[in-house]
Amino acid sequence: MKTILRLMLPALFLLAVACKSDNEESALEKNTNALTATAWTNPTVTNTPDGDLSDSYNDFVVLFTQQASGSYHGTFVISNGGYAFEENTGKWKFSDDLKQIVFDSGKTMNVTVDEKHLHLDFTVAPPTGGRTDGLSGNFVFEFTH
Repeated sequence: MKTILRLMLPALFLLAVACKSDNEESALEKNTNALTATAWTNPTVTNTPDGDLSDSYNDFVVLFTQQASGSYHGTFVISNGGYAFEENTGKWKFSDDLKQIVFDSGKTMNVTVDEKHLHLDFTVAPPTGGRTDGLSGNFVFEFTH
C-alpha cells in the first residue's frame, strides 16, 4: 500500500497543479475583464503644461467591450472626449507587455488597470496646419470606482 501511495503522490501533485493553472486567469484575461467590467466615468484629468482639467471632463465616459476582431481585443465608445480624444469609437488592444492600450486610430496610451482603478497616460501632439486652438501635451486620466 505504501508503495502505491509513493508512486501515486507525484502524479496527484502534478494533477492538482494542472487543474489550478487551468482555472486561473491569465494576466491578459485579468486586465481585459477589469477594463471591460464597467463604463469609466468622472476622471481626474491633468495636463502638462495646463494643470488640472477635471472640470472640462465632468461628462466624459469611456466604455471598453470584449468583442475581439483580428488582433484587437474589443471595441470602445467615448463620449465627451474633448481635446484629449479625437476618437468616438473604434477597436482597442493591449500591447504584448500589457502596459499600453493601442487604438485602431494609432493612439497609444500607457495603462494600469484593476477592478477599481484605471490610469491612462498619453500625449496629444500640438495642432498642425491652420488650426491654432486646442490643448496638447501629456494627459493623465485617473478613474476610480
